[in-house]
Amino acid sequence: MKTQSLVVLCGLLLVVVAASAAFAEYDKDAVVEAMQSNGAHMKALQEAADNKEFFAAAENLMAIAKTMKSLDAFTPPSGDKAEWDEIHGNLIKAAFKGIGACGEEDVDKLQASIDEIGGLIKQGHKIFK
Repeated sequence: MKTQSLVVLCGLLLVVVAASAAFAEYDKDAVVEAMQSNGAHMKALQEAADNKEFFAAAENLMAIAKTMKSLDAFTPPSGDKAEWDEIHGNLIKAAFKGIGACGEEDVDKLQASIDEIGGLIKQGHKIFK
C-alpha cells in the first residue's frame, strides 16, 4: 500500500513539474529588451522602406521575427496565453510577408506589412502591458 501511494505521489509530482516546465516564467526584463529591440528595428525598417533599401528592410524584418519568436515560451502575466501566441504568430507571418515583398521589390506590399506589424505590436501592448 505504501509503495502504491509513493508511486502515485511521484507520478503527480512529475505531472506538476512537467506542466510548470512547459511554460516559461514571464521575464519582464527580457520582454522589455525585446520590445526596445523591436522599436529600433521598426525605425530602421521604415527608413529602409522609405529609401527602397530592400535588403536592409528584409534584415530588420527577420530580426523582428526572431525577437518575437524568442518570446513564445513566456506566459504573459495578464491576458490569455493563446492570444499571446496568436499575436506573436501573426506578427512573425507579417514579417515574412514583408520579406517576400522585399524579394519582389514591392514598396506597397512592404509598407502594408510594416503597418500590419505596427498594428499587432499596438494590439499586444494594449492587452499585455
